[in-house]
Amino acid sequence: MANALTILRIIGIIPLCYLVLFSSNNIGCFVLFSLLGITDFLDGYIARKYNKISNFGRIADGIADKLLMLSITIVLLIKNVIPYWTLIIFIREIIAIIYAGLNIKLSNKIIKPNIFGKTKTTLHIISIAIVLFFGKWNIFSSIILLIAILLFIPEIILVYKKTRLSK
Repeated sequence: MANALTILRIIGIIPLCYLVLFSSNNIGCFVLFSLLGITDFLDGYIARKYNKISNFGRIADGIADKLLMLSITIVLLIKNVIPYWTLIIFIREIIAIIYAGLNIKLSNKIIKPNIFGKTKTTLHIISIAIVLFFGKWNIFSSIILLIAILLFIPEIILVYKKTRLSK
């Protein structure tokens, strides 16, 4: 069930991007995006509750999150709804992906999600949801996204310490 929600989130990116690109229905875009964002919470909750956590789920969930957020960001950039500086948050994603990949290759261990990464994702989702609801970039989205970006600093320190201690 948890993996099905993750796959649903990936599939849902296509109608979401189409709706955002070709519709002026802000509320419809907001609702669909919010539902896809909620699946991020639900899949993890269900996996933990029913003890169905798997390496596939961890990896697929991360991929689904990144695909959703990158896709919606690109679409909103194409429509000139959000500023280009919002792409900064994806530098964090690239660094995290490279670090996680290296960690898997060198130690054969998958880095578990942590509170900073989960909070970053939640804030990023909220920031974009606000944009979709109002149909434009605003001060609230800026502040929330900046906080999400700044969470990378304690996150990288935590991940570094955990991977150093596990060796």
